[in-house]
Amino acid sequence: MEYHQSSQIRTLTYEENEDHPVFGTLVEQILHLLNSRLTFSDILIHQNSPLLLRQPKGLVAVTDSPITREELEEFFEVVEPNWQERIQDRAFDRSIDLHMARIRANCFTFQGKKRLGCVIRRFPKEPLPLANLGLRPHEQKFAQLTSGLVLIIGDTCQGKSTTIASMLDEINKHRSGHIITIEDPVETLIPQRMCVITQREVGFDGDVESFYLGALDALRERPDVIVIGEIRDAQTAQEALALAESGPLVLATLHARSTELGLQKMIRLLGNSEPQQQALAHALRGVLCQALLPSVDGDRYHLATECLTMHPDVARMIEAGNVTGIRNWMEAQQRDGCHTMNAVLRVLLAEKKIALDDARHATTDRVGLAARTS
Repeated sequence: MEYHQSSQIRTLTYEENEDHPVFGTLVEQILHLLNSRLTFSDILIHQNSPLLLRQPKGLVAVTDSPITREELEEFFEVVEPNWQERIQDRAFDRSIDLHMARIRANCFTFQGKKRLGCVIRRFPKEPLPLANLGLRPHEQKFAQLTSGLVLIIGDTCQGKSTTIASMLDEINKHRSGHIITIEDPVETLIPQRMCVITQREVGFDGDVESFYLGALDALRERPDVIVIGEIRDAQTAQEALALAESGPLVLATLHARSTELGLQKMIRLLGNSEPQQQALAHALRGVLCQALLPSVDGDRYHLATECLTMHPDVARMIEAGNVTGIRNWMEAQQRDGCHTMNAVLRVLLAEKKIALDDARHATTDRVGLAARTS
């Protein structure tokens, strides 16, 4: 991604970048961006290229000034004093507080370890109010549950962690208990209100080696709410289900494009066995699928969701391992805590908030969307 004169990536205007401090240190430039009014999800930094922002409609360069290796090394020292040792084997993640912002930095080498790079994601210093995320009332009710399993699914970078942090803080405001999170890395810090908060980081030098071991530990730590940052393997899936069966509320994320694909993945990780399918049908309380879409103006993101709240019909389909029928069932049950992604996308399209191409990319049912928008 070296930035040549022929690059077609747009550069911010002087007015847009609010007189960005080109001659400050890299840390100072990052802090300026984090505290600016610019809309972006990530800062991308490559040695010998200018700072780039990932905005709703694509990448944009902050200035034409390239970042030097010395500047990146100085920033890496702030992120991780032992960065030279850590970066030898693979990229590493670090979450740190920088004054008014909290970031996750993924630091790496490329081109045969000749160049350095980094991708920075910013998080709110505190969770956003649940009512401000754009979730429907029946989706917000997941935070009122006291037991069972709730799956938050979607592609990477679709706001799943933000939703979970807001749900946790909603719980934190209204009832007493012990909240345990297992994250890689710890992202938004949850303030202590009515609950005791234990946020454990997964990693080589974190609090626990894996999501599975963190979930295994949690069972003995008297939790009321447990967050499993990502179900990646069979062991973690099985332990998440076992935790949900043991009494606490379990919130877990899963990478999948739709409700039925998420359930198929969960069933597969559980071994495609009838006893495990029955256990999942009994423990599952709901599935929330998320997608973030750029606005037509490109100045913000809109949240589109798909929600499945458990029903005896759904439980029977999961018990039988027949989740393909859930899509048709949800289409017919646009009430009682259920709605499809297409129902939300059609509203956003009718209100001219999003573009049709972006809706087609985000939909969990492209054929169904095409049938109703053609």
